[in-house]
Amino acid sequence: MNIKTKDIIIIGFALFAIFFGAGNLIFPPYLGVLGGENWVNAAFGFLMSDPLFPILGVLVTIALGGRADDLGRRVHPKFGIILAGISVVLIGPLFSVPRTGATTHEVFVQSLWPDAPIWITSLIFFSLTAYLALNPSKVINNIGKYLTPAIIIILTVLVISAIINPVGTPPASQIDHTFAYGFREGYQTMDALAASILASVVMSELKQRGYTDKKTQMKAGVLVGIVAFALLAVVYLSLTYAGSTVSSLFTIADDRTVVFTGTVAQILGPYGNLIMGICVTLACLTTAVGITSACASFFVGQSKGRWTYQAVTLTCVAIEFVISLVGTTRIIDFASFVLTLIYPIVMVLIIFSLFDRHIKYNTTYTGAVIGAGLIGLVQALAILGRYFEALKLEPVLNFISQLPLSQYGLEWFLPSLLCAAACTLYAYWQGRQSQLN
Repeated sequence: MNIKTKDIIIIGFALFAIFFGAGNLIFPPYLGVLGGENWVNAAFGFLMSDPLFPILGVLVTIALGGRADDLGRRVHPKFGIILAGISVVLIGPLFSVPRTGATTHEVFVQSLWPDAPIWITSLIFFSLTAYLALNPSKVINNIGKYLTPAIIIILTVLVISAIINPVGTPPASQIDHTFAYGFREGYQTMDALAASILASVVMSELKQRGYTDKKTQMKAGVLVGIVAFALLAVVYLSLTYAGSTVSSLFTIADDRTVVFTGTVAQILGPYGNLIMGICVTLACLTTAVGITSACASFFVGQSKGRWTYQAVTLTCVAIEFVISLVGTTRIIDFASFVLTLIYPIVMVLIIFSLFDRHIKYNTTYTGAVIGAGLIGLVQALAILGRYFEALKLEPVLNFISQLPLSQYGLEWFLPSLLCAAACTLYAYWQGRQSQLN
């Protein structure tokens, strides 16, 4: 069947909006502040981990079958389910969605009513999330048709203002290795973890619109991915540039939400925070609704229908409401350990899955996961080392920092490649031995 441009735009806009949540707004300006005159390097590092990896994750998952657990299935079917389940919990009830409620409060509500308690904001925000998510058949259509255009219009105002009337000239960078810093900062958006889940959402939407042929689904999926990637890339570059123009006013010690609100106030004036507050609320709401709906659908599917969609959705929303009360900064801090551990595993699976048809042995994937997982584990433990002095990891961390591509935040790539090669040779040798016997 013919692919309709209207379908591609609506689904592409929706995918952009679901990816574009709290972190996607507050991280790029902060990155611009730290990057200063090297903001382009920082921005491109960020673009490599988000949106490149998340969009690739969506596409390879569609190519593998379109189910959330397809990404890790060649390691082991249960591993695929566990990895998808962990990702769903992280981006849903535990970290990403609660952060949307907290960010809405800190960026929008507090700018208008400084003494307003966060629980009131979160109660209203997650009540709206529950209301919109409880009708999953209309989620993508409503987001793509109505909410995303509003977000894009408001962001366009900010971008044009920053270009026409910049606050200042970007000063020297406040950090070293801006590309690597930007790459790791992209972890915090958690979008790569959402890729396999959102692939199932895109696949479901394509089927509902009549795209049942596998080849047509893949072609349509690529077009949807291009639309989402282009929108995300333009927005990230623009927000990073905007942050760089106010770099002299902030430091690395400043909170990310403070940097964001300060950047907007400097560029758009006294009404800036009101305008961007609306944008933040819309962006956070689209992410919260989309991710909550996808999470509920995943768990309903895994339960084989024992759990109802409505019950799982309301449970997720209740957990998200409670966790949002701790605030954006604490949620980011709590998430750092888990994301540092699991992100390299997800990214290496995305890379290897690009060549899935050419990879003969499942153990190749197992080796890649082991290599990336070991590096991620050490770096995650180093984060805990801030609180537990008994963890003496400096020698290992120094060794990891000397690995190839570490300057780009890809220190896990060579170990995963070597472990994958070793496991491939082992599988080949085992096969040869069985033939000889």
